[in-house]
Amino acid sequence: MADTVEAAPSKRRPGRPRMAEPSAAYRRRLDEIVQTATAVFRRDGYDAGSLDDVAAELGLRRASLYHYVRSKAELLHLVFDRAISTALDRLEDLILIGDPRQRLAALIRHQVILISEQPEMFTVFFDNRPRLDDTYEDDIRSKERRYVSIFAEAVKSATAGGVLPPLDARYAAQALLGMTSWTYKWFDPHRDDPDKIVATLTGLILHHGPDERPSEPPETRGRCNT
Repeated sequence: MADTVEAAPSKRRPGRPRMAEPSAAYRRRLDEIVQTATAVFRRDGYDAGSLDDVAAELGLRRASLYHYVRSKAELLHLVFDRAISTALDRLEDLILIGDPRQRLAALIRHQVILISEQPEMFTVFFDNRPRLDDTYEDDIRSKERRYVSIFAEAVKSATAGGVLPPLDARYAAQALLGMTSWTYKWFDPHRDDPDKIVATLTGLILHHGPDERPSEPPETRGRCNT
């Protein structure tokens, strides 16, 4: 890949209008850098992975990366921000669901599917959370609080609607997120079916009644799996 660098937004000169945002080419290259860093940090670990490794994967010199990021710590922050922002963006429609059972089921499905679709990014996010530089902690933490609050509000609605028994909403939200997020540790796309995982976790939480109980997969009837 050619070692080319798209121009970052230039400093304002007298009489010249301020550029509102980076060019499309700059954003595309930054996106590629973040995606490559995600793969490198997942493969080698954050401590072992370096900017040199990221640059080499892209066919760039390390110095070229500094047009986009100032440090490896900033690059990790960009990976984190992409993960939590992607997750939040996908929640926008779900929080509008009025039925408390359907909303909680939709949130469970959202979390499982999200992680199964982007395992590299969320492995880096969860495994390297303690390594996030203090400079970026407030930014990520505020988005995490927003995320937990959406699950907590769904629990409150489910409790008020009789879908769940009385529960501490924050604890229940953290439990839901822990259960659905932990799939990043064991999910195997060649072995596991995200829809079956969703059905299992939803059944555990929402305790389907006799008329709502999902049918047992034919291959498991009459068999006890260990």
